[in-house]
Amino acid sequence: MKTRSIAAWLTVAGALVGMVPAAGEGLVAGVSGQGADRTGRVAGKVRLTVAGGSPSASSAYPRRGVGPRAQALPEMLNVVVFFTDVPSPPDLKSMHAEIAQKDEQFTPHVVAVTAGSRVDFPNRDLFFHNVFSLSRGAIFDLGKFPSGMTKSRPFPKPGIVKVYCHLHSQMSAVVRVFDHPWFTIPGEDGSFSIDGVPPGDFTLVAWHERIGERRERVTIRTGATADVAFTLPVLEPGQ
Repeated sequence: MKTRSIAAWLTVAGALVGMVPAAGEGLVAGVSGQGADRTGRVAGKVRLTVAGGSPSASSAYPRRGVGPRAQALPEMLNVVVFFTDVPSPPDLKSMHAEIAQKDEQFTPHVVAVTAGSRVDFPNRDLFFHNVFSLSRGAIFDLGKFPSGMTKSRPFPKPGIVKVYCHLHSQMSAVVRVFDHPWFTIPGEDGSFSIDGVPPGDFTLVAWHERIGERRERVTIRTGATADVAFTLPVLEPGQ
């Protein structure tokens, strides 16, 4: 009996030794690998340079407001980085974003959301505003509404939705709607990262409304980070 017990204990110990990770390695959860994270990530930086030619504006009309001129937001916050050909997940989660009306401008100028998400448009000025769009993916008019009121709208279809105000022609904003979650807006320093990307060869895009897209082919590997850098000529002289 004692001999059999020692033999059984040695068998179990041998199995446990095979599970002990080497230095610097993590213990894999489950023999079959179920539950392990099989995704990768992309990270990098966007650099903005001065655009050639004459200055351009985000709006087709000059400002004719009566309130104080709002401080311009960093141009980097108007960039969206996203994948174009990663398969859409079956359980895409909706988001809740906000574009405020303040000092006669939409703030932020650009938001990025998943399809089915809702965007709030609070009026934080002391006078009436309006929100409307004639974009193919979303044609709507929220009407005129006073200070302190918020109107909202869902954005069910992927695409680019340009938003304006009937009462202040210089005001404009952009809602980028995606059918997947692999997108981001860089930080003010241009750095960005997108996590949880399935492995494969995909196209990563850096987009700005004035110049369109810059594309890079990226290989995503499980547990690894792909590094990508973009240069976008969007700054006006003096910025």
